[in-house]
Amino acid sequence: MSDGHFLFLGLGFLLLETKSISDCSLYFGTTWFVTMVVVAGVLLMVLAANLVAMRMNRFRTWLYAPLIATLLLLYLVKRDSVLALSFDERLLWSVLVVPLPIFFAGLIFSTTFRQASIPSSLFGANLIGAMIGGFCEYLSMIMGNQNLMFLIIAAYLFSLGLQMRLVKGGRV
Repeated sequence: MSDGHFLFLGLGFLLLETKSISDCSLYFGTTWFVTMVVVAGVLLMVLAANLVAMRMNRFRTWLYAPLIATLLLLYLVKRDSVLALSFDERLLWSVLVVPLPIFFAGLIFSTTFRQASIPSSLFGANLIGAMIGGFCEYLSMIMGNQNLMFLIIAAYLFSLGLQMRLVKGGRV
């Protein structure tokens, strides 16, 4: 069951990253600059999450609340309002706010991965989830890019549900 938790974390992560690239390409145009901005934001948030996770002694269920809240924030803020910002403000939005959910997802990943008895299995499940997320990106052609956020939220909620079952069952 722990494998499922990491599978859904991977699925949500890759969908979120590819959606971020799509959104930021609307803010700056489709260039290598967009990829650099999104990847820089992702790496910044992963680093920050790992630095904070080093100070945390165990997983906390409440970490899902700010994760879902930041995903909803990204869904609710209209693209037109971001496009109305100056270049510098759009850049700050894209480097700090767009990848902010990755910070919370990184905290969840790091604090649960630390407790793994078979880390290779969990890492493999996470990679398979990321591959599935890559395939699910094509659902944006049916659902629309903005509505992919519901799939991302669902992936993280499934992850939460599986993790709560583990905690309740005393396996964590």
